[in-house]
Amino acid sequence: MNTLDHEYSYNNRTLDGISDDLAKRAWTGYFLFVVLSSLIGDTTILIASIKYKAVRLHKFIVVIIQHIAICDLLVSLGVVFPILTSLLANKWVLGNLICHICSYLSHTLYSVSALLICTMATAKLIIIKHPLRAKSITMKRAHMICFLFWLTAPSIALLLMGVNGRDAYFSYRSYTCAYVFSAKEWFWLRPLLTTMLLFVTTSLVVASTISLMLTAKQIAKRGHEHLRRRGINTTILIATVYGISILPYAVYRFGETMIDTDNKSRGFFHTTYFRLALSFLFLNTISNFYIYCMTVGSFRRFLLSRMKLLYHFLANTPNVCSGPERIEAHAALNLSKLRSNNEIDTI
Repeated sequence: MNTLDHEYSYNNRTLDGISDDLAKRAWTGYFLFVVLSSLIGDTTILIASIKYKAVRLHKFIVVIIQHIAICDLLVSLGVVFPILTSLLANKWVLGNLICHICSYLSHTLYSVSALLICTMATAKLIIIKHPLRAKSITMKRAHMICFLFWLTAPSIALLLMGVNGRDAYFSYRSYTCAYVFSAKEWFWLRPLLTTMLLFVTTSLVVASTISLMLTAKQIAKRGHEHLRRRGINTTILIATVYGISILPYAVYRFGETMIDTDNKSRGFFHTTYFRLALSFLFLNTISNFYIYCMTVGSFRRFLLSRMKLLYHFLANTPNVCSGPERIEAHAALNLSKLRSNNEIDTI
């Protein structure tokens, strides 16, 4: 691992690490929650949408949802999990190869996620504005578009490796490996790359979401009451959470060259605020499962059906539920069934 000696190297455990035990435990707990939520939630989304067809939205949108879930799983495993292990071990323990892979993933997966969310909002806009064209937006086209987006990930990694493939180090500021952009070529390449991966993709998400909201409002005024059942809230909420999650990090990248301190490793903006911005990035990773639970009725009914099976298992298992407890379990089962039958799907 190449640890470079310059002012942006946060490789001193005493100066750059988290000294407050409570803050460190809080950060560790947060990243543990991110990993568990993503593993359980995104796996459930994939199983429900692929095997059980439980996400009853437009097929194009469902494909985008599946790719977003895959991207979130990669973020939780390739970006968040290494941070969690480093916080627990108080050092990097995953080896040099994983260190370099993590430094590349952190610059690629976020752009793929932004492109997928932008495509989701744009597709929903086309579906509600031009319903006759909705049939031409097929699952095959969705997979092809997503495949093109996934090609951006290795292309960005190849660019980073091509300029300086060994320019990665473990940082106690973020408790993960970071690409440091120390080569002279990055003086003009980095602003271009940041603009493309951060500001352009985020602007596309914001623009497509605002267009979707305005179009939905206009159509709703015309008396199309069925519009509220088209799952527009799902797309808008996902895009909104993405915007909230990326905003603090975008502020940091914009201000890092303007806000300077005599000792950057101890400056609030370059340490505490940076860690806060890093934490916000993963709100988008953990939120999608909960958004689908709130806005997609068919997905919610799928989860309720799994819960009913669990209730049924507990109610009929000897020595688990007996007497009043079994009666209470059966009552909960009937209540769940009644609510499921009365549920209105957000197609």
